[in-house]
Amino acid sequence: MASRHSILHMGNLLMVQERERWLSRFVARQWPERDSLDGFAVFEAGCSTGYNLRLFVQWGGRPEDMAGQDLDPDLTAYCVAHAPEIRVHTGSADAIPEPDERFDLALAFTLFSSVPDDEVAAGIARELMRITKPGGAIVVYDMRRKSGNAAVHPIQRAELARWFAPGRVTTETITLAPPIARRIGRWLPWAYGPLARVPFLRTHAMHVIRRPALPLARTDG
Repeated sequence: MASRHSILHMGNLLMVQERERWLSRFVARQWPERDSLDGFAVFEAGCSTGYNLRLFVQWGGRPEDMAGQDLDPDLTAYCVAHAPEIRVHTGSADAIPEPDERFDLALAFTLFSSVPDDEVAAGIARELMRITKPGGAIVVYDMRRKSGNAAVHPIQRAELARWFAPGRVTTETITLAPPIARRIGRWLPWAYGPLARVPFLRTHAMHVIRRPALPLARTDG
Protein backbone atom coordinates (compact mmCIF):
# COMPACT_ATOMS: atom_id res chain seq x y z
CA MET A 1 0.00 0.00 0.00
CA ALA A 2 1.33 3.47 -0.90
CA SER A 3 2.72 5.53 1.98
CA ARG A 4 0.88 8.61 3.20
CA HIS A 5 2.98 11.03 1.13
CA SER A 6 3.72 8.80 -1.86
CA ILE A 7 2.80 10.00 -5.36
CA LEU A 8 1.28 6.52 -5.77
CA HIS A 9 -1.43 7.60 -3.34
CA MET A 10 -4.17 8.97 -5.60
CA GLY A 11 -4.96 11.87 -3.27
CA ASN A 12 -1.35 13.07 -3.42
CA LEU A 13 -1.28 12.68 -7.18
CA LEU A 14 -4.42 14.81 -7.50
CA MET A 15 -2.83 17.58 -5.41
CA VAL A 16 0.36 17.49 -7.49
CA GLN A 17 -1.60 17.56 -10.75
CA GLU A 18 -3.56 20.60 -9.58
CA ARG A 19 -0.29 22.44 -8.88
CA GLU A 20 1.08 21.48 -12.28
CA ARG A 21 -2.02 22.76 -14.06
CA TRP A 22 -1.79 26.02 -12.14
CA LEU A 23 1.90 26.41 -13.02
CA SER A 24 1.29 25.68 -16.70
CA ARG A 25 -1.51 28.26 -16.90
CA PHE A 26 0.60 30.81 -15.05
CA VAL A 27 3.57 30.49 -17.40
CA ALA A 28 1.28 30.77 -20.42
CA ARG A 29 -0.30 33.96 -19.00
CA GLN A 30 2.93 35.53 -17.77
CA TRP A 31 4.86 34.93 -21.01
CA PRO A 32 2.18 34.92 -23.75
CA GLU A 33 4.75 35.70 -26.44
CA ARG A 34 6.42 32.31 -25.93
CA ASP A 35 5.46 29.33 -28.05
CA SER A 36 7.99 27.07 -26.31
CA LEU A 37 10.14 26.95 -23.18
CA ASP A 38 13.39 26.72 -25.12
CA GLY A 39 15.77 29.14 -23.39
CA PHE A 40 13.42 29.62 -20.43
CA ALA A 41 15.49 29.61 -17.21
CA VAL A 42 14.04 28.30 -13.94
CA PHE A 43 15.51 28.13 -10.43
CA GLU A 44 13.96 26.36 -7.45
CA ALA A 45 14.92 27.00 -3.83
CA GLY A 46 14.28 23.89 -1.75
CA CYS A 47 14.21 21.80 -4.93
CA SER A 48 14.25 18.42 -3.13
CA THR A 49 14.79 15.71 -5.77
CA GLY A 50 14.30 18.16 -8.64
CA TYR A 51 10.76 17.11 -9.57
CA ASN A 52 9.63 20.59 -10.64
CA LEU A 53 12.83 21.28 -12.56
CA ARG A 54 12.50 18.00 -14.46
CA LEU A 55 8.88 18.92 -15.12
CA PHE A 56 9.98 22.07 -16.96
CA VAL A 57 12.39 19.97 -19.01
CA GLN A 58 9.49 17.69 -19.93
CA TRP A 59 7.58 20.80 -21.01
CA GLY A 60 10.36 21.77 -23.41
CA GLY A 61 12.93 23.63 -21.33
CA ARG A 62 16.63 22.88 -21.68
CA PRO A 63 18.19 21.05 -18.72
CA GLU A 64 21.13 23.45 -18.70
CA ASP A 65 18.68 26.33 -18.09
CA MET A 66 17.41 24.68 -14.90
CA ALA A 67 19.01 25.03 -11.47
CA GLY A 68 18.07 24.38 -7.87
CA GLN A 69 19.29 24.24 -4.31
CA ASP A 70 18.45 22.19 -1.24
CA LEU A 71 19.86 21.70 2.25
CA ASP A 72 19.68 17.91 2.11
CA PRO A 73 22.69 16.38 0.30
CA ASP A 74 20.85 13.10 -0.25
CA LEU A 75 18.12 14.90 -2.18
CA THR A 76 20.54 16.92 -4.31
CA ALA A 77 22.54 13.75 -5.00
CA TYR A 78 19.35 12.07 -6.24
CA CYS A 79 18.67 15.01 -8.54
CA VAL A 80 22.21 14.95 -9.95
CA ALA A 81 22.00 11.20 -10.53
CA HIS A 82 18.68 11.44 -12.40
CA ALA A 83 19.18 14.73 -14.24
CA PRO A 84 22.93 15.42 -14.43
CA GLU A 85 22.57 18.42 -16.77
CA ILE A 86 20.53 20.34 -14.18
CA ARG A 87 22.71 22.42 -11.85
CA VAL A 88 21.99 21.59 -8.23
CA HIS A 89 23.62 23.20 -5.21
CA THR A 90 23.63 21.92 -1.65
CA GLY A 91 23.14 24.50 1.10
CA SER A 92 20.81 27.16 2.43
CA ALA A 93 19.04 29.25 -0.19
CA ASP A 94 19.95 32.48 1.57
CA ALA A 95 23.24 32.13 -0.33
CA ILE A 96 22.62 31.03 -3.94
CA PRO A 97 25.71 30.51 -6.12
CA GLU A 98 24.06 31.80 -9.30
CA PRO A 99 24.60 35.13 -11.10
CA ASP A 100 22.34 38.17 -10.82
CA GLU A 101 19.24 38.33 -13.04
CA ARG A 102 19.79 34.87 -14.52
CA PHE A 103 16.31 33.31 -14.30
CA ASP A 104 12.92 34.04 -15.84
CA LEU A 105 11.13 32.19 -13.04
CA ALA A 106 12.10 31.24 -9.49
CA LEU A 107 10.17 28.76 -7.35
CA ALA A 108 9.95 28.04 -3.63
CA PHE A 109 7.47 25.24 -2.93
CA THR A 110 6.76 24.50 0.77
CA LEU A 111 10.09 26.04 1.70
CA PHE A 112 9.32 29.13 3.79
CA SER A 113 7.00 27.18 6.09
CA SER A 114 10.05 25.11 7.09
CA VAL A 115 12.26 28.13 7.85
CA PRO A 116 11.81 29.19 11.51
CA ASP A 117 14.21 32.15 11.42
CA ASP A 118 12.81 35.40 10.01
CA GLU A 119 16.23 36.69 8.96
CA VAL A 120 16.99 33.51 7.03
CA ALA A 121 13.60 33.71 5.30
CA ALA A 122 14.27 37.33 4.36
CA GLY A 123 17.70 36.32 3.07
CA ILE A 124 16.17 33.62 0.85
CA ALA A 125 13.71 36.17 -0.53
CA ARG A 126 16.52 38.63 -1.29
CA GLU A 127 18.48 35.96 -3.10
CA LEU A 128 15.48 34.89 -5.18
CA MET A 129 14.87 38.51 -6.14
CA ARG A 130 18.54 38.94 -7.02
CA ILE A 131 18.75 35.98 -9.39
CA THR A 132 15.39 36.70 -11.11
CA LYS A 133 15.42 38.79 -14.26
CA PRO A 134 13.78 42.24 -14.14
CA GLY A 135 10.15 41.72 -15.07
CA GLY A 136 10.37 38.04 -14.12
CA ALA A 137 8.42 36.23 -11.44
CA ILE A 138 8.86 34.26 -8.24
CA VAL A 139 6.20 31.71 -7.27
CA VAL A 140 5.92 30.68 -3.63
CA TYR A 141 3.61 27.74 -2.91
CA ASP A 142 3.02 27.16 0.78
CA MET A 143 0.58 26.33 3.53
CA ARG A 144 -1.71 29.05 4.84
CA ARG A 145 -3.11 27.18 7.85
CA LYS A 146 -1.60 25.26 10.74
CA SER A 147 -1.17 21.54 10.36
CA GLY A 148 -0.44 18.76 12.81
CA ASN A 149 3.28 19.04 12.05
CA ALA A 150 4.97 21.24 14.67
CA ALA A 151 8.05 21.60 12.45
CA VAL A 152 6.22 23.80 9.93
CA HIS A 153 4.15 26.96 10.18
CA PRO A 154 1.70 28.85 7.94
CA ILE A 155 2.98 31.53 5.60
CA GLN A 156 0.92 34.68 5.12
CA ARG A 157 0.95 37.16 2.26
CA ALA A 158 1.99 40.01 4.60
CA GLU A 159 5.20 38.14 5.48
CA LEU A 160 6.06 37.61 1.84
CA ALA A 161 5.33 41.26 1.03
CA ARG A 162 7.82 42.27 3.71
CA TRP A 163 10.50 39.77 2.72
CA PHE A 164 10.20 40.39 -1.02
CA ALA A 165 9.82 44.19 -0.95
CA PRO A 166 9.68 46.02 -3.32
CA GLY A 167 8.16 43.14 -5.29
CA ARG A 168 4.39 43.07 -5.73
CA VAL A 169 2.66 40.00 -4.25
CA THR A 170 -0.58 38.49 -5.53
CA THR A 171 -2.15 35.42 -3.94
CA GLU A 172 -4.44 32.63 -5.07
CA THR A 173 -5.61 29.84 -2.77
CA ILE A 174 -5.17 26.28 -3.97
CA THR A 175 -5.02 22.62 -2.82
CA LEU A 176 -7.88 20.72 -1.30
CA ALA A 177 -7.13 19.98 2.38
CA PRO A 178 -4.77 16.96 2.25
CA PRO A 179 -6.75 14.79 4.71
CA ILE A 180 -9.82 15.23 2.50
CA ALA A 181 -7.85 14.82 -0.72
CA ARG A 182 -6.29 11.56 0.44
CA ARG A 183 -9.61 10.18 1.58
CA ILE A 184 -11.52 10.97 -1.61
CA GLY A 185 -8.52 10.08 -3.76
CA ARG A 186 -8.97 6.49 -2.74
CA TRP A 187 -12.69 6.24 -3.31
CA LEU A 188 -14.00 9.30 -5.21
CA PRO A 189 -11.13 10.87 -7.22
CA TRP A 190 -13.60 12.65 -9.51
CA ALA A 191 -14.74 14.75 -6.51
CA TYR A 192 -11.35 16.45 -6.07
CA GLY A 193 -12.03 19.18 -8.63
CA PRO A 194 -15.45 20.25 -7.33
CA LEU A 195 -14.31 20.23 -3.70
CA ALA A 196 -11.09 22.12 -4.51
CA ARG A 197 -13.21 24.97 -5.88
CA VAL A 198 -14.59 25.62 -2.39
CA PRO A 199 -12.33 28.38 -0.95
CA PHE A 200 -12.76 27.27 2.67
CA LEU A 201 -11.40 23.81 1.86
CA ARG A 202 -8.15 25.11 0.31
CA THR A 203 -5.23 24.90 2.73
CA HIS A 204 -2.40 26.32 0.61
CA ALA A 205 -1.74 29.30 -1.63
CA MET A 206 0.22 30.26 -4.71
CA HIS A 207 1.89 33.61 -4.12
CA VAL A 208 3.30 35.39 -7.15
CA ILE A 209 5.95 38.04 -6.65
CA ARG A 210 6.67 40.26 -9.65
CA ARG A 211 10.29 41.29 -9.83
CA PRO A 212 10.36 45.04 -10.66
CA ALA A 213 11.45 45.80 -14.19
CA LEU A 214 13.86 48.48 -12.91
CA PRO A 215 17.15 47.43 -11.25
CA LEU A 216 16.91 46.71 -7.52
CA ALA A 217 18.55 49.14 -5.14
CA ARG A 218 21.73 47.69 -3.67
CA THR A 219 21.80 47.13 0.10
CA ASP A 220 25.51 46.35 0.56
CA GLY A 221 26.52 49.97 1.12
